[in-house]
Amino acid sequence: MYRTRAGNVLSKTSEFFFSGHHVELDASGQATDSAREARTPQNVSQRDNWRLGEEFLEQNAGNLRIGSSSSSSHIPYRYGSFCNDQESTRNGASLDGSPIRPNNLTSEARGFVARLGYQHAELNAEKLHEELRRASTAADFPRLQEILKVLIHDRGEKPSRIHYQALLLVNTSPQHGSVAEVVRVLLQMEEAGITLDSAAYHAVLKVLAIHPDYLLRRHILEELRQRWFTLSGEGWHDLIVGLLRDKQIEPAIAVLQSAQQVEIQIEPWLYDMLIYNLCDADELDEVLSILRFRVDSGEQLISGTVWYYVLDSASSAFHHSATLFAWRKRVELGYLNPSSGICLNVINTAARHGDFQLAVDVIRVLGNRNEAPQLYHYEALVESYLPSDLRTALILLTLMTSTGMSPTAYSTRPILLHLRQSSHLPQIALSILRELHRQGRPVPIEAANVVIESYIEHGRLDAALETYRTLHTLCPSGASTSTFNRLLRGCRGRKDVAMFFASEMVALKISPDALTYDLLILVCMESSREDDMDDAWRYWEEMRGAGWWARPATVLALAKRCCQMGDERIWQLQGDHREGHGVERSVLEELVNEGWRKGNEVQRTSRILDALDVEDPWV
Repeated sequence: MYRTRAGNVLSKTSEFFFSGHHVELDASGQATDSAREARTPQNVSQRDNWRLGEEFLEQNAGNLRIGSSSSSSHIPYRYGSFCNDQESTRNGASLDGSPIRPNNLTSEARGFVARLGYQHAELNAEKLHEELRRASTAADFPRLQEILKVLIHDRGEKPSRIHYQALLLVNTSPQHGSVAEVVRVLLQMEEAGITLDSAAYHAVLKVLAIHPDYLLRRHILEELRQRWFTLSGEGWHDLIVGLLRDKQIEPAIAVLQSAQQVEIQIEPWLYDMLIYNLCDADELDEVLSILRFRVDSGEQLISGTVWYYVLDSASSAFHHSATLFAWRKRVELGYLNPSSGICLNVINTAARHGDFQLAVDVIRVLGNRNEAPQLYHYEALVESYLPSDLRTALILLTLMTSTGMSPTAYSTRPILLHLRQSSHLPQIALSILRELHRQGRPVPIEAANVVIESYIEHGRLDAALETYRTLHTLCPSGASTSTFNRLLRGCRGRKDVAMFFASEMVALKISPDALTYDLLILVCMESSREDDMDDAWRYWEEMRGAGWWARPATVLALAKRCCQMGDERIWQLQGDHREGHGVERSVLEELVNEGWRKGNEVQRTSRILDALDVEDPWV
């Protein structure tokens, strides 16, 4: 019994479809008398025959079942007929295997012989069988049908293993072959008492490499094991391909390893196919293992397309080992010129893993084709040097300035993360910047800002203030709005210092932004003095006059403070609020209404803010 993946059991039947007619065979493989009487010549084209057979299969695919020949449904066969027709149809063809001449064949057979090129030569069984093997290997359905017509109808050969094997192998066609046809032929062989040999089993495995079906594959492998048949090299390949087509990657790798253990020579195309599937499944460790094995075994002709696909997949997934291996084996040696997108992925991979040598080599490749590195290339290069080489990372910031690209706050985030790790690192960074300035390198303001920010992160406002006072000797451009915003973040509980920075901005004619006003409001409203709250509202009015709105956490903190102090200006805050300001109007109204009620205002407001899970505006 054979089952397909869908679980349909296919009927054991001895009926075949040929030239538009159904022909039944008896137990010996001969056509029954009723079949001979029923068969009449008709002009039905081969295309119509296949179409009729396909329509029948589509309509009856779900109704096929195991049973005797008398009870099973008739199943048309598309590709050929094994039947011994009437004597008159053979036109004098010999049954003893002797050669027949083209002029003794039917008109259809003569046309086939002419197409084979044997018009002036004797056509014997050996040549026909050779053509049968070629047609089945090439999955040439029309040619196979014509050959079987000559062999079975005109030559009168009894269906044998070679004919069935051809019918199995022809199903390797991606368009017309199917597992259902294979199972049907296997059942017909069983009905005729023909046992499968090693070649037939391998033919089925080859079909399953094109049309995967794990149930039939498991059945075939079990029979191979029980009958002590061994797989040939081609059989191992077909088995692995079938597993890959079935998306069973781990079993395919296990079978590959078993094949290597029995010293089967694996073809390069199978390795390529496995690598493509592994890349699609993000199994890049296995990809790297296979590539290293192939290189170490001396294989020189690995496809350039495979290398390109591996580099693209590995760099997109930020897999450092596979990216580096592919880059060194192909790009460094000049065999591969990756696209700009792949170069960006590679440099980001290098940045993530701190591989500055790989990042520098990407810049070299871009320069070789006259493609100027962009800001994001330099940012990734900066990150690749941390945490091992802080000096080079800061030098890169000066190089960016020299090439006309101004580093942004985002450009210095990797440096800030590094300086946060230890309280002594900001001082080391400041010393490096001063040394670079003495060497005549242009130090960008963002390089100094990140040092100031790191001091604030460590709670050292005094060191940040001292750095600001000497900033004009380090950066000719002087402080920026971003500089003061970083300094104001460290002024929590130090309104005096915050007012100094505000006056400095006025003196230096540096325009504030929304974050500057936001931070000044926070500094003023956290003071216990009532005058300081007035300052907070003045900054609020200035910010609103400029068309800005505070951050959601700052708005809620201001509302809470007004409720605590009984400041009626909270109604102005509620009136100014509009949807899209980051705080839902209903949330603000609930906070004000609950917090403003007499008695326990502070506790009520705190409870509401705790329920809202409001973040700290200073963070």
